[in-house]
Amino acid sequence: MQPVFSPLPDDLRLALELFDTAQALRDRRGEWALVQQHKKLSLASNQAHRIRTGKLVAFRPAGAFEAKARKNRDKDTGESEVWARYVGLPPAQAA
Repeated sequence: MQPVFSPLPDDLRLALELFDTAQALRDRRGEWALVQQHKKLSLASNQAHRIRTGKLVAFRPAGAFEAKARKNRDKDTGESEVWARYVGLPPAQAA
């Protein structure tokens, strides 16, 4: 079978970006960082929940990251932001 070279599909590229983001947060433990912007607060809140609970594989184990959704106060566009930080392994998993 011969390989077929083409740009990475968007869903895989997004997954790789999430792993890169999670690693960058691990490298700077405890520091908050803007990780994504969304048009609606509900979408930002959903993503923050998925980060906190480890539903996104890149941000496992659950509880290792804190995440919050905030309305962007600098713009009148109604956009929202997802902020996250790495806090380390939960006490039960650190042992």
